[in-house]
Amino acid sequence: MKFSTILTQGLLLSGIIASPIASNTPDATPDLAEGSYADNSTDVLAGNKYYYKLCFDTEASGFCFGNDLNTCIRHYYAGGPKFSYDNAVAYCSFWCSKVKNINDCRTNKKKFNYHPEFACKDQKYCK
Repeated sequence: MKFSTILTQGLLLSGIIASPIASNTPDATPDLAEGSYADNSTDVLAGNKYYYKLCFDTEASGFCFGNDLNTCIRHYYAGGPKFSYDNAVAYCSFWCSKVKNINDCRTNKKKFNYHPEFACKDQKYCK
């Protein structure tokens, strides 16, 4: 190939990439994953769920990755969604703890300095 052909193809390609049409694509992250408080990274998995059924034993919640506190912390700090270390510890400590009633929820939120989008009073618990 001639140098001028390669240069022309490169210029055309860069023009397409830089065109306004190419930049009008929606965000890669849907709003559902961001929640209404997108700056609080601990709520990535919470989404916009109306309520949670908080009725689980230690390391048995569906949000406790690997059903193990240390595995969960490693996953959210170094693996999947990138949390700060403190946020990964707070998130995993809450979701990997026993929560059966509103008092467990309130105590664990304070104990682990976890500030999710939901209020404990609005959730459902074990019967």
